[in-house]
Parts: sequence; C-alpha cells; structure tokens
Amino acid sequence: MTAALVAVHAFRTLLWAAVVVHAAVFLVSFAGDLFRRRPGVLLWRLYLVGGALVLVQGLSGVAVYLAGLRPPDSLHLVYGLLSLAGGLAPFGLRPGGFLRTAVAGGREGRTVALVSLTVTALLLRAYQTGTFGP
Repeated sequence: MTAALVAVHAFRTLLWAAVVVHAAVFLVSFAGDLFRRRPGVLLWRLYLVGGALVLVQGLSGVAVYLAGLRPPDSLHLVYGLLSLAGGLAPFGLRPGGFLRTAVAGGREGRTVALVSLTVTALLLRAYQTGTFGP
C-alpha cells in the first residue's frame, strides 16, 4: 500500500495540473479584479477543481508521512501543509462558502487571485524541497 501512496503523491502530472489550474485562476481573477468584475461560475468551478487537486496531493502526502516515509527536507512538510490549507480555500470562498463573509464586499476576485497565486508558489516550493532538498 505504501508504494501506491508514494506513486499518487509523487505523480507529477497531478502536481503540475494543480499548478496550471491555480495559475490560470490567478490570471483570470486578477484580470477580472482590474476591470472590477466578479468571478463567474466557470472560474469558481475551475477553482474548485484546483482545490480538489491540491487536496488529493496533500492527503496522499499525509498518508505517505503516516506510513513512515519522510521527505528529504522537513520544509517540504511546511510547504505541503500550507498548500493543503490553501487547497481548502476554494471550498470556503465559493458562493455560500464558510469563508465568504470574511471577504470584503465586491473583492472576491482579488481574494481568489491572491490565494491562488500563493497556492501556486507553495506547490512549486514544496515540489522543489521534496525533489531537490533545501
């Protein structure tokens, strides 16, 4: 079972899909914020897909850690856990979500842009520390 967990966690296509989706969400929501447009339904759906990808990656990493395998650098855990927390953001920020009340009125696009950019950077940093070390 451990080999399967490592295979899922180390599946680069899953990671790069999450990076590409979050980068695309950042670009679209940033442009929308510049023009004072609120995120549309398609952007929210894409953002939820990106969050789900991050959650699968993060939960497989937690399972690998609990199975006894450790990354080459402990910073990988920090970046991974922060990415996992950022992966929850789309579920809370979506219309009707539990984090929605924390967003200033009309600034959903800016919040989505900042969170998705942060998650993109965290995923890339976690990949770097997990693959190459510090």
